[in-house]
Amino acid sequence: MSILWEKSSAWRWLVRKTRDSKPFFFGFATVCAVVPGVVGYYVMQFTNSRNDQLEAQLRRDARPDTLVSTYFN
Repeated sequence: MSILWEKSSAWRWLVRKTRDSKPFFFGFATVCAVVPGVVGYYVMQFTNSRNDQLEAQLRRDARPDTLVSTYFN
């Protein structure tokens, strides 16, 4: 971290702003944590295709070792 502190003026500015301003800190934390979490959740919901017919076919055609491993889980 000391390399960032010594070389990067943007890093120093960011550290000073988050240290001195609570609203900026909470805004920065929101942008870094909450926004990616919400975007990731909606991307997963959008790309998760639940197809009951495909699921039934995969279960029907499963190999015996797969059936045994799912039985014990």
